[in-house]
Amino acid sequence: MKSRRHLLHAATTDDETPYNVVLTHCTADFDSLASAVGLAKLWSTERKSVPTTLVVDDVDEENPNTEQPDHYSTPDTFNPTYVVLPRGAHPGVAKFLSLHKHLFPIKSLRDLPNPENLDKLGLVDAQRRERIGPAGPLLAYAKRITVVDHHVESNTDIPEAEDYVVDNVGSVTTLIVEKLRKERVDVTPPEATLLALGIHADTGSLCFDSTTPRDATALAWAMRNGASQAAIAEHAHSTLSTEQQLVLTQSLAQINTTRVDGVSVSTVLLRADGFINGLAAVTKDVLDLSSSDVLIMAVIYDSKSKTIGGNNKNRQGGGGGGGTGKKGKNNKNFKKRVGKEFVQEMEEEGGRGMRDNWKMGVDAERRKSLMNAFEKKDVDGSGYLDSQEIKSALKGGGVVASEELVDNLMEEMDKNRDGRVDFEEFFAFAKKLQLQIDIEEGKVPATMILIGRAKAGFHLKSVNLAKLFEEFGGGGHAKAASATTRLADFSEGKAVLQRTLDKLIVSAQIQQPIVRDFMTSPVLVVNQDMVETDVEELFQRSSVRALPVVNEKEQLVGMVTYKELAAAQTRYANKVKKKQKQMGGDGQGGDVMIAGTKVKAWMLQHVRTVATKTTLSDAEKILLEGDFGVIPVVDGEDEVVVGLITRTDLLRQHQYYDSGTLHYNNKAFADRIADRKPLVELRKKLKEFDLEE
Repeated sequence: MKSRRHLLHAATTDDETPYNVVLTHCTADFDSLASAVGLAKLWSTERKSVPTTLVVDDVDEENPNTEQPDHYSTPDTFNPTYVVLPRGAHPGVAKFLSLHKHLFPIKSLRDLPNPENLDKLGLVDAQRRERIGPAGPLLAYAKRITVVDHHVESNTDIPEAEDYVVDNVGSVTTLIVEKLRKERVDVTPPEATLLALGIHADTGSLCFDSTTPRDATALAWAMRNGASQAAIAEHAHSTLSTEQQLVLTQSLAQINTTRVDGVSVSTVLLRADGFINGLAAVTKDVLDLSSSDVLIMAVIYDSKSKTIGGNNKNRQGGGGGGGTGKKGKNNKNFKKRVGKEFVQEMEEEGGRGMRDNWKMGVDAERRKSLMNAFEKKDVDGSGYLDSQEIKSALKGGGVVASEELVDNLMEEMDKNRDGRVDFEEFFAFAKKLQLQIDIEEGKVPATMILIGRAKAGFHLKSVNLAKLFEEFGGGGHAKAASATTRLADFSEGKAVLQRTLDKLIVSAQIQQPIVRDFMTSPVLVVNQDMVETDVEELFQRSSVRALPVVNEKEQLVGMVTYKELAAAQTRYANKVKKKQKQMGGDGQGGDVMIAGTKVKAWMLQHVRTVATKTTLSDAEKILLEGDFGVIPVVDGEDEVVVGLITRTDLLRQHQYYDSGTLHYNNKAFADRIADRKPLVELRKKLKEFDLEE
């Protein structure tokens, strides 16, 4: 029997095609979007995991159970990969996408195909469920989950992730670029531009202290692959929107700053009518413009409000924005007061205060109380209140209302416009009125956004804002983090912010080294009774440019630098020449001996000093304000000199460079003199053999 060849085609439809999804975090920034697009590019070059054609060779009909070799033939097609932004993007990113969105595989959540066919799910710049918001349910459908992040200190709550790539780089886009390079994947100029923007954004254009050489290499690769520098220049540092500018102005006006151990810590508490996009950019600007070292911005808004757009009406401390004219505003407030007093009258008739029941949160009690009052005011028992019954209720509450005000109140309650108010209409009006009152008094559930930013610096190394915001489910970097938390009401925001500030100061340990920890000690000093030649020998032997001058009690009395020494030597030489002329010489030589001038006569006085307990930042400020390059360190009430602070001492504390690169030739410190004593003695002996000119 001849063998035959069977060609079995897998029946597939569009609905059954597997696909991949890469998620950014909520309100995507450039780093999250760029890494998502880059990962989608990688996955789009991988072949489908399910073969579409099965070729079976040499099937023996007489022995059908014989094991036959199977050969899979996979066409050059790939699983489609989509990028999803769960909750939109920052304003600057949205502006970029308004022109480029069609060039990237971006889809909304609602436009994704059947989730049952989801193959791989990627999370970039996020490793916790709350960071992907409404996209969380996709985790249950994915057959394989990949997490790519650069927040090495964060903990994931997604144990289903099989691929977990977290590395200590400045930008998560760098990790994706490295993979693209390794796989030799070609990118288009718009893709390269987005990748470059992602690296610029999270490294501060390679200026943040979290930047690594890998970030610079990745950025260079994107530039070599066609990234548009014109687009980068336009979008990397976008201008603030009208809403952001208003928040910036209010923040600078409302900022509160305190100084703790030489560190300026600032807070801003704002109340807004709704969620405001791009608060991170505003926070960074406030940090820079306020000269703060650490800033925590808190913005509170009604949880049910919408995102603010167009004419922003942010407000601080309960203050409103905009509004009608004075007369209209007064009329509106009066009508609201009349309505409030009417409801209060009804509550009293019901025998129970509605506001107390509102706090209890028992809807049945509210209805019962108001129903009792409603029935009492319904004189004719019709089940409705007409204008006369409402006017009577107001009069019972001590409010003399005009016909116009009664008509306005009726219009507010009478939703079906039948000229009378049933209980349901009255109850809805009461709830709406109470809600307005609670909003004014800050007694409605609210959402608080916390954004923290800290400058780079040796005195801020212990500040970890990501850890600080962990209790709110937030995350980010040590110097840039954010969180969102729910509040019982608006008034709770101030206490939450104060608690966070206290924790920052205590738990984050904003503590600097003090001078005692890093000063050079012991140190050579100049005695105030030394003369020019003595000081010159000390300077030459020690290779220094400045030394403190002390009295017999080791107390600081001044400073002497090479400038003062040079001036003193010139004066001494002039005295010698003058003496020689007086003795009949030509002033060019001779064995004329005159006494030198004691250093206390020509030293610098009123020298600034630091105590052993002075903080590092304060000591640095004093050093930069002077021109000596050194600061004497004194201790005790007698201000005895115990050490010196030099520029190199401060550089070591900054830890800009490896310790070996800061070697300098300074012999002024007493702990090294003993080691050089033989050399000093040898020099003295060699002087005996110096030839006279």
